[in-house]
Amino acid sequence: MDMVFQKTRELGEALLQSEAYLNMKAAEDKAMANADAAQTMADFIEKRGALHELMHSDNPDPVAMKRLSDEMDALQDRMQMIDDVVALTDARNAFNSLIGQINQVLQFIVTGRMDEAGCEGDCSSCSGCH
Repeated sequence: MDMVFQKTRELGEALLQSEAYLNMKAAEDKAMANADAAQTMADFIEKRGALHELMHSDNPDPVAMKRLSDEMDALQDRMQMIDDVVALTDARNAFNSLIGQINQVLQFIVTGRMDEAGCEGDCSSCSGCH
């Protein structure tokens, strides 16, 4: 079992050195340095948390839920207008794609099957089915 954890640690370290992770980290740093981007994202997270709490309360107020949902939509629209947030979203998507590809390879190695639902059709960055 120690070897499994050692290899997992090595994979984690390789991920931290990957271009996708480094790009994501740089995009996060840039977005957090942008006061408008940082505040808009913080406001969105706050509203999402409030909505989550409200939804799990004993008697959720539909008017308050609608208001929070509308506010979140407005903040989401605002974030899509901030270049640093868009770049961060793109970088996160690229990193998540890498993680998905790793999961596909692991699944294939362990089960011998490939989940083609996760395949995007472009094999240039995927080594899962070659």
